[in-house]
Amino acid sequence: MEKKLYYIECTCIKDCNYPNIDFHTGDIFYYTPKATSNEMYLYWNYREKRPPTSDEVHHYKFKYKAYLPLTRQKKNAKKWEIKRYADFNALLINDLGEFNAIVKEIKITYTEEEV
Repeated sequence: MEKKLYYIECTCIKDCNYPNIDFHTGDIFYYTPKATSNEMYLYWNYREKRPPTSDEVHHYKFKYKAYLPLTRQKKNAKKWEIKRYADFNALLINDLGEFNAIVKEIKITYTEEEV
């Protein structure tokens, strides 16, 4: 039997600066909606005593507002069984113009043996 999984590989197409990280042209990241690394954290000034508004937080806030939805490790990338979900998220990333998001495929082949 064969099973297919899909993930999004994002290649930076222009230099970008964020609070904890600088993205450079050619850097490769992987999409994950549950990013929690310190590197991807978008902090705000705690003295304001209020969380940032949606306009103040960067436009990559697909699910969680405090982190960019990216990871450096392929093993932590979000994987879908249905390609159209990956295509939709890749389209959103491409529309923002900082990354070239490509949907990649993983083929898993396995056989059943009776023991």
